Amino acid sequence: MKQYTVIQAHHSNYPDPIVLSKGDVVLYGKEDTEFPNWIFCEAVHSKKKGWVPKQILSAPDDKLMASVQQNYSAHELNVSPGMIVEKESELNEWSLVLTADGEKGWVPNKVITPLKL
Repeated sequence: MKQYTVIQAHHSNYPDPIVLSKGDVVLYGKEDTEFPNWIFCEAVHSKKKGWVPKQILSAPDDKLMASVQQNYSAHELNVSPGMIVEKESELNEWSLVLTADGEKGWVPNKVITPLKL
């Protein structure tokens, strides 16, 4: 995994993130206007709400229900400038990263830059 430096602080607005398993059903909500392809969903089983990438959801039915195509956690990391993280994947202008402490979560791409060696 490639290493990145945090250049801007990011603090999660969702301390209790939505966590979904493949096959779960969600109520398909509105799409984010700042970060396209993120859909605000509510899990039918847990009633938790959060942003879910459109790419892992089935098309919503006539009752706005969609099924989840893969396991997913919306856990966002709280990061500070100078922290080093490793990027696992990237989706819709956000990166799934791992901290030196072993915590995994999402941060917006705009708060990280490739580590200069």
